[in-house]
Amino acid sequence: MSGSHEHHHTAATGRVEHDEHAQHESHENRERHGSHDAHSGHTGHGDHVAQFRRLFWINLVIAIPVVASSPMFAMILGYAVPDWALVVAPVLGTVMYAWGGWPFLSGAISELRSRTPGMMLLIGLAITVAFFASWGATLGILDHALEFWWELALLIVIMLLGHWIEMR
Repeated sequence: MSGSHEHHHTAATGRVEHDEHAQHESHENRERHGSHDAHSGHTGHGDHVAQFRRLFWINLVIAIPVVASSPMFAMILGYAVPDWALVVAPVLGTVMYAWGGWPFLSGAISELRSRTPGMMLLIGLAITVAFFASWGATLGILDHALEFWWELALLIVIMLLGHWIEMR
């Protein structure tokens, strides 16, 4: 069994079948087959479609003020963020990281535990670095150039969109 596998959605049942399961209908030779632990994250794709769709739309709406109130984005477009709005990106960016980023963070943890690094670990690492660098810059611990709130917001939204499309 290889570490990666393709999903095949069956039209009749909406179930996902894996290439590794195409050769057998039952588990008569269980000792040769191995466990299903590597497939545990692939059950219930129908629920995941709705979850990613909902998270995408909500986080897209949250991302708009994060991007608009981010000093780096404002600098690129040539406007100044009012002082009262400087708290918007860190607060809403934290909400996006914790809520919109949770599927990627939990997937990253799962990949680490199973020692099978993949896309979820990569995305989880990217949003975690952006999150902590942004907080460090916001608090003045790190250089202000490391403030990535708008990049974090857009990365989460784009990844949610990609996973929603992939799950459909």
